[in-house]
Amino acid sequence: MPRGPYQKSDVTREKILGAATELFAQRGYAGTGVDRLAERSGIAKTAIYYHFGNKEGLLAAVLDRAATAWMESIRESADRATTPEDALDTALSRMRSMIEEKPWILKLLTLLTLEVADDKPEVRKAMSEIFLRARRTITGSLNEAVGAEVPGADGVGNVFLGLLQAVVIGRERDPSISLDAAFADMRQIIVSLVAARLDPGLAQEDRSEGVESVVAADIPPRTS
Repeated sequence: MPRGPYQKSDVTREKILGAATELFAQRGYAGTGVDRLAERSGIAKTAIYYHFGNKEGLLAAVLDRAATAWMESIRESADRATTPEDALDTALSRMRSMIEEKPWILKLLTLLTLEVADDKPEVRKAMSEIFLRARRTITGSLNEAVGAEVPGADGVGNVFLGLLQAVVIGRERDPSISLDAAFADMRQIIVSLVAARLDPGLAQEDRSEGVESVVAADIPPRTS
């Protein structure tokens, strides 16, 4: 068990994470210093280093906590769905909520790829793990919703994550971008991709008629 004045207290750790979350969201990674973190959290700098090692370790913990909560909400919503359409719509709703309430998560993940990931192995490793877990969550929910293994589901998950990032960055440039329109387009893209995976013949057709019926075909309602 750790000794000394900075035993790993959950309360202290949560205070640091809460302050760091606020500051990273407001000021970005480069604009957030440990001195300001200590001031905002009311926790000594030495305690911050004790709990997280360095600023990069703290950033990794912030991103992991936020992403974990988001992924858990997607899994829970998928578990409650009774039809493939309901599962997809609920998952999209959870993703939209994240963009509306915590847009900095995907924004930071995207910007950090360019800003620090090449020079900070700890951050790069944390980001890779978060993206992998996010993709697994999306593909797992997708397979669960459809009731079967979707061929190339990982590719659909990658497209899903890419579209989410594009929406977040696009709204940074143009706040007038409609989330209603963006998510309607995203839904159609994902439904079309899944349908084409389930019935490759659809990929050769120049129309989307019947796409959703292919996704839902012969899939019984889910039961708890």
